Amino acid sequence: MRYRSSNPVFRKSFETSSTIDGAVTYTNVGIRTILLLLVAGAVGVYTYINLETLFSWGFLIAALIIGFVSVIIGTRSVNLSPVFSIVYAISEGYVLGFISRLYSLEFEGIIQTAVATTFIVLLITMLMYSSGIVKVTKRFVSFLVIGLISVIVMSLIGLLIPSLSGSNFYYLIVGFSAILSVLFLFFDFENIKTCVESGTDRKYSWVLALGLMVTLVWIYLEILRLLAIFSRRR
Repeated sequence: MRYRSSNPVFRKSFETSSTIDGAVTYTNVGIRTILLLLVAGAVGVYTYINLETLFSWGFLIAALIIGFVSVIIGTRSVNLSPVFSIVYAISEGYVLGFISRLYSLEFEGIIQTAVATTFIVLLITMLMYSSGIVKVTKRFVSFLVIGLISVIVMSLIGLLIPSLSGSNFYYLIVGFSAILSVLFLFFDFENIKTCVESGTDRKYSWVLALGLMVTLVWIYLEILRLLAIFSRRR
């Protein structure tokens, strides 16, 4: 059975997939996702604790670039996805450790709240998707694409006009981006389900885990921003 995904990242995978090494299972994807989270978490905690000695703008910029490139390669090359998924987790762990430390200096307890909220969001969306409350249709995917483009455009406007920082426009960007990041979880779940039901080769589980990891990182960062906004407005 073949399924033509609307996601261009996975379309080629479905068209060329075979089950040489066995098929993808939910367990495969879950284990790999947990591994990536543990790697990112370990690097993040180490960076958070030792930021004074580890931080440099060169390291931060390099980590951002490496993370971005790793996602592109990891989702385009199935054979290289295991390596670049780990590379992404390491580089992103450094970035998250740095960002988390900055937020914690101003807002006490914000990191624990953001981590807990991220996993609560993950559990709730999994329940909503598995129960059929939310269905991923072509219209849903189209909304995600339009929403992502809108967030990128609004973020660029915010960067070009610094005076918008802290304004209602900034709050709109953060709120919409947070909602969009959560909706992308349903998209990830749909891709995983499609791979499992179509018998896609097990090696694609790394690609799926990487996609889920990227979304979870996005959600965590948006929750941090929302918590910071709420704390400042008290």
